[in-house]
Amino acid sequence: MEIFLKIKSDVITNAKFQAIGCAGSFTSGSALTKMINGKTLNDCEKLDENDILNHLGAMPVQKVHCARLAVLTLKKAIEQYEKK
Repeated sequence: MEIFLKIKSDVITNAKFQAIGCAGSFTSGSALTKMINGKTLNDCEKLDENDILNHLGAMPVQKVHCARLAVLTLKKAIEQYEKK
């Protein structure tokens, strides 16, 4: 999974993702990008997989790791942005 962010004044103005994998990955990536648009980087760094699961309402237990993957990928994208 990859997440692409447009950031202005530490606020995510646009977020997109690309993934190769199962429906759980696509669902988690989609939910995450909708959740973070308009939020500050600080707010986004506090997200965890439970936030995605709550946003979705339900996800099979065997796909919960997909939500975790989306969060880890977001945090890595923010980390790379902050290094620049």
